[in-house]
Parts: sequence; structure tokens; C-alpha cells
Amino acid sequence: MRFPVFWLAAVFAAGLAAFADVDDPPRVLFALALAALLLGTLCLGRRWLTTALACALVGFFLFGGATISLRAASIAATRVDRVIAREPLDLSEAVRLTGWLRRSPEQKPFAVFYDLELENLETGGQRYDASGGVRLSYFLPSDREEPRPSLPALRYGDRVEVLTRVHAPVNRQNLGSFDWRAHLARQRIFLEGSLKSPELLTKLPGPRGNRFSRWIQTLRTRLLAQLDSLFPPDTRGDENAVLRAMLLGDSGFLSHRLAEDFRTSGTYHVLVVSGLHVGVIAVFVFWLLRRLRASEEVGAVITLAALVFYLFLVEDRPPIERAVWAAGVYLTARLLFRQVHLGNTTAVAALLVLFLHPEWILDPSFHLSFAAVFLIAFLALPWIERTTQPYRDSLWFLDTPERAEQLREPRLVQFRLDLRALAELLAPLAFWAEEKERAVLRLLAWVVRVGLRALDFFLISLAIHLGFVLLTALYFQRVVWLGLAANILVVPLVGFIVPLGLATLLVALLWLAGGMLLAELVRLLVGLLLVIVESVAGRLTWGIPPPPAWLVVLYLGGLALLAVAAVRQQRQRWAFAGLVALILVVVAHPFPPRLPENVLEATVLDVGQGDSVFLTFPNGETWLVDGGRGPVEIGRGYWVGEDIGRTVVVPYLRARGIKRLDRVWLTHAHHDHMAGLGEVLDQFPVGSFEVGPAPASSAYEKLLQHVRERGIRLRQHRAGERFTLAGVEIEILWPPPTYQPGRAPSNNDSLVLRLCRANTCVLLPGDIETDVEKTLAMQQPALQAAALKVPHHGGRGAATTEFLAAVGPRAAIISVGATNPFGHPFEEVTERLAAQAERVYRTDRDGSVTVRVEEHGLAAESFREQQRSELYPSLWAKLGACARQLLLLESD
Repeated sequence: MRFPVFWLAAVFAAGLAAFADVDDPPRVLFALALAALLLGTLCLGRRWLTTALACALVGFFLFGGATISLRAASIAATRVDRVIAREPLDLSEAVRLTGWLRRSPEQKPFAVFYDLELENLETGGQRYDASGGVRLSYFLPSDREEPRPSLPALRYGDRVEVLTRVHAPVNRQNLGSFDWRAHLARQRIFLEGSLKSPELLTKLPGPRGNRFSRWIQTLRTRLLAQLDSLFPPDTRGDENAVLRAMLLGDSGFLSHRLAEDFRTSGTYHVLVVSGLHVGVIAVFVFWLLRRLRASEEVGAVITLAALVFYLFLVEDRPPIERAVWAAGVYLTARLLFRQVHLGNTTAVAALLVLFLHPEWILDPSFHLSFAAVFLIAFLALPWIERTTQPYRDSLWFLDTPERAEQLREPRLVQFRLDLRALAELLAPLAFWAEEKERAVLRLLAWVVRVGLRALDFFLISLAIHLGFVLLTALYFQRVVWLGLAANILVVPLVGFIVPLGLATLLVALLWLAGGMLLAELVRLLVGLLLVIVESVAGRLTWGIPPPPAWLVVLYLGGLALLAVAAVRQQRQRWAFAGLVALILVVVAHPFPPRLPENVLEATVLDVGQGDSVFLTFPNGETWLVDGGRGPVEIGRGYWVGEDIGRTVVVPYLRARGIKRLDRVWLTHAHHDHMAGLGEVLDQFPVGSFEVGPAPASSAYEKLLQHVRERGIRLRQHRAGERFTLAGVEIEILWPPPTYQPGRAPSNNDSLVLRLCRANTCVLLPGDIETDVEKTLAMQQPALQAAALKVPHHGGRGAATTEFLAAVGPRAAIISVGATNPFGHPFEEVTERLAAQAERVYRTDRDGSVTVRVEEHGLAAESFREQQRSELYPSLWAKLGACARQLLLLESD
């Protein structure tokens, strides 16, 4: 077996994933793993190789399960999320936190972020020991004329006391939503909060941490300041932002436009400090040391030291740690063995990383990082070894005819003869040398080597692209066809920008004039990078639904077959053709959307403080009512706030397999209903855009212009309109034909929709206020509905007694944001709803809520009810649940 460590790492990772949510005790798993490995050792002694291999694979699988179970069992009781779950803490009030800064305050154009390692927290007169991280943010005044407050001078290790409100990281509980809480937990952050004033942050005596980290943080601060002086943000904003992100991992200065260009060109990975940057630094340092006549041992040691130093400099980010482990294992293996296969060394690094951080097995960035290296190892390198490598080796001693006799392949001998013949023909042009033919031969060899290296980059990019079609479809629901071509140009540029940029900053600290000269060259390279990215951004890119589980398995099998064919050099064309067919299936996604048959369905999405409702009809037609809020521009291209359209609505629609929307409705032109629709219009074909009467505002007019540019039909509605769609009667109840909106958008501009099927209705009243509720209540026969989306997020005066009596809902749904600053929903509103409705849902607690109007009546279910609340008692229970889920999907 050529890659034994790869298979051991694969089954270890499978064990981690399989037991990640299983409650089997780690001691039992460890005992079973040791028994399997011991049995395998005995079989190996008797030379029962197949049985020994099977035992080793089972042992490592169980060892993976034991490792992640042990990590879950070893969580400290003082970790702050455990303390909050155990103690009766009221986080609705301000708490007093004591801790120390994990890193120096992170300065952004719009905010300052503080990451604290907790020592204790105090609330309600009680103090509790606590550990784990909390991230606090202080948002700077957006008004340029308002003076910015002086912030306390803090750095890594300083102990602080702060009075603030905190909360657990908020997840959007919808199908397809990103797990923000788990993402922060992998960074050991378990609470978030915001500072009202920097005066609430007090420095305490007695610093923590260590001197080396304090020195590294000071150096990082100086390098960032040096970068700002060499590339001023006011005049070189894009170059400054790109270099901050690319060299030191500070992506907070990227403008919305710039980040979007890199994202839609398939090159965003070059901005995120990752394995690519570590590889570039390792190759540059090792090459430089070898040029300086350093031995391979000295070169490996110094290169590894440089990588560890860089790891601390960019603040110990997980992708960098993984890359440093991989580079360290590879460099060590080179010293111990004459031949090193990248697949085996990467597998050893993966084993070490997963043993130290088993929770990373569920991190998409882990999958992307190691997938890229394995694709290079098992696809690109075999292709290179059999295509460009022989020609590159044949270029040595090109001016020595005897060298051709040592070559066994006639094609290589002919290649050398052709180059020598061409050199003889071009020799008269070599005016710069006395030995003209030799000079031309050397020039031709250099040109051919550059061309072969370019072909190597193409093969590497192709190999990565073949695997990343699946991964980007799974994690980002996007395909970027020009990403392959863009990366062929961008990656070599990054290979120059990263080492040269870091060298520029270090030189500038010692010799400013020299640093400024290098900065000019870096500026030219970054400018070329920006030109390439901007030229391909948004071209030949579109969103796709994530592939079903069976297609993922089939695609991984196709990749494995292609890798085997590449290594054995057999049937590569057939394997490649099969994988291309699978790529077309993934990209085309020729599967029907996940819609119930013969049902009117309304899903109130968890969009935080805002509204968005997805509707499906018995004939398969799809509507979207509102799109949630979006970010707010604070100047110079910087945006603050979550784009709900991008992070919630579009992923939900993709997860449902939706490719187009028949109608998009905007109830009224408020930010929390309207701002997310721009992304929806960009990502999906839309049949028509439906609005009510609304006053002109800059944001509303911009959205309508977007609608017109997309060629979408625009229609306006008033009360009294009725039409039928697939047996569902739709009625507009508000605003009346005589309604005149005010100068600014208001809640009472809201369209009120009532959808009825077989005398069972769903009422969507937007944000109407008390006076409109009472007006509609007078129309009681036209207002009755079994399901109600509660008006105005349960704000004061919402869901009046008269209104609820007229509607008579059995299920009431409040679309509301967790920890929202308005106090929604008010207690008196929830009490009125509880007295009237059989069930009251809140999206901040229950997640998205789906109501289905079937022929026999109404059914309602929340996202939270669909999820498991407890661990599986065993792996068999988990496998049984997965099998039932697959059967359920098949039946759907």
C-alpha cells in the first residue's frame, strides 16, 4: 500500500465525524480501539496482512470516536457557556466581566473589537468563576463631524473590567443557515457583546499572558502602522486593504465592492491568510537559504522557525496552524527519507491536527484546506510527473550532446534535438554573447522551463478546481467558471506579493528609504492583481443548490477513481469523462425543488429583526414576501450589519432547491423588510415584483431601479384585489384605493395579504399598527385566518384584542430578532396571543416556522422542533436516524 497513513487519517476523521454527536463513553471506545489495534499487531506478526489492515482501520475509527468524545467530556465546568446553562443568570441586564485581552484591540474603520479571556463575571450581586472567550465591539460614531472618543490604551495581556450586556452568539435557525455559534466556538468565543462607551472599560493591574506573545503583538501593531505609512488608506485604500488581509490577516478594511470582486472571481482565498500563504513563505525562505549555501537540515529548521513565527504574527489562526503542521511534517520527512510523498505527509499532519483539535472535523475551512493539498498530491503531481517533469529534466546540460544518450524515451531525445536545431537557427541573433549557440540554448531552456511551470500551475489549478466544484456547491452554493483561469494568473502573483510584501514591511522598520523602494514594486504587483480580479469578477458565475447526499458520495467516488487512474496511468480519459459528467450534474442540478405536493405552505424565516416569508402553492409556484434587513453604508465603501438576503434568504432558497421565484412581494419600504431583496434579485430569476403604494425614498428608488435593470415586471396593488392560484384564493386587504402614503415610508404602508385554501387561511399583515388593525377588524368575515404572522414583530400596540378576535388564529408567529433593542415582542402582546392562539411561535427562539394548509386543515412546525434536542445514545441509534431521514427524503 503506497499511502497507508492516508487511509488511517481518513478512518480517524470518519470516527470523529460519526461520534461528534453520540453519547458513547470515551473509556469504552478507547478500550475497543486498543483491542482492535492490539489484534492488528498480532495479525501483522503472523503476516495476516489483510486482517491486520482491517483491524488497524477499525482501531483508528474507534480511536477517532474516543478522541472527540473525550474532548466533549473534558470541557471545564467554568467555561462560560456551561456556567450560563447551569446558573440562573439574567443576561438581559448588564453584567460585569473581568478578564484579560487575548490580543491587542482590533481596529476597524467602523469599530474596535476586544477579545477577552474571562476570569469571572458578576451579575445580580453574585460573582461566578468563568473561563472561555467573549468578543466585545465598540462601534465608532458614523458621523464624521462628531469627534471620536479617546479609547483606552490597551494591548495583549492587559487585565480589564467591563460593564456591558452580553449574549450567546445568535444563530439563524433556518435550513441552510451558517452555524455562527459553532464558528465562534472553534475560536473559543462563547459570548458576544457591545460597549456603549469606552469609559465602561477599565484597565486593571497585573497583566497576564507571556512576554513572547506581548512582543509579537507589539511587532504586529508596528507592522500594521508601517503598512499604513507605505500604502496610505486615504490614497491607496484598495492596496492597503488587500495587503492588510493578505500579509497579516486583517480583512476588516476590505470595502464591500472589493470583497465582492474577489468573491465572484473565485479568488477570495488569496485574501484569507491560509495554507497558500504559508506554502509561499516556506518555498521562498527555503529557496533563499539554499541559494545562500545553507545545508538542507539548516534550511528546514530555519524555514520551520519562520513559519511558526508567522503563525504567531497573524494571531494563531486555525488555517495557518494547519498549514504549519503540514509544512513541518513535510520538511521533517525530507530529512528522514530520501523520497517523500505529499499525500502521506499531509495525512500525518491531518492526524496530528485532528488529534489536537478534533472539533475541526466539522469546520468547512478544514475540508477546503486539506482537500486542496490532497487533490494536488493525488491528481496534480501524478499528471506533472508524467507530462512536464520529464521535459523539464531533459533540459539539463542541453548543450551536451552526450546527455541525450542517457534518455530512454525517444520523445525526449527528439525534444532536445529540436531545441538544439532551433538554437542553431537563432544563433546569429545572439548579439550579447560570444558563444552564440550556447547563449541561445540557455535562453531557450529558460523560456521552456517558464512555460512548463505555467503548465504545472494549470494542472494544479485544474486538480483543485475539480474537487472544489463539489465543495463550493456544498458550502457556498456557487460555481465560478473563470476561477480556474483567474487562479492560474493570481496564485503566481501571490507567490511574489506575499514574501516581497513582508520583506518590505520588515525592511521599512530598519531602513525606511529601502522599504519605500520595495513598496513601489509591491504596489505594481497588487495593482496587477486588482486588474485581473476586477476583469473577471462576476463573469460566468452563478448560484446553484447544494447537491443531494447521494450525489456527494458519487462525486467523491469519481474523484477517487480519477486519482487511482492518475497514479496507475490507466483509463484516465474514462475516469476524467465520468467526473466531468458528474460536474455537469452538480452544476445543472436537474432535480425538482423540495416542495410539498398539493399543499399551500408558508415559512416565516428567522431573519432576526425583520420579515421574510417564503410561500409555495399546490401547483409548485413560489413567492417571497419581503427579504429582511441589510447592511448600512457608513462611507468610503464600508458597510455595517448583516446582509440577510445573502446570509439567510438565499441559502434557504438554495437549500430548498429553488432556482427561480415566480413573484417577490415587498410589503412596505422599510429597511428591515426591503434591504435583503437586492441579493435575492441578483441570485434568482424573478417573474414579477409586487408592491403597494409607497413614498419615494432613495433606498426604495434604488431597489426599483434594480428591478427595472433586471427586466422584472413591476406591479402595484391595492385593497380589493382578488385572484385565484391553484385553488388558493389570494386577497389584498390593505391599503385601500384611497390611501395616500406620507413623505417617508411608514408601517401602515404595508400590504396585507390573505391566502385561503379550503376555508383555511394564512394572514400576512406586514407591520400595520393599531389603527389599521382596528379598521381591518371591522371587516371580520374577511379577516379570519388559522395562521397569523403577528404585525410589527409584536411591538407595543400590536395584535390588539379586537384584531385577534376578528382573526381567530390557531397558530401565531412573531418574526423577531434575539436581543433586539426595541424590546419586541412586548409581554402584553404575547399574553394576548397566548390567550387566543393554540400555539405562539417566536423566530428568535423557535427558528423558522412553517405552516401547511392541506385539504384536511392546518399543520405548523418550527425549525427547532425538527432538530434533535439531545445526543444520540449510541452510534447505532444515529445510523438508524440517518437511515430514517434518507427514507423520508426519498418518500418526499
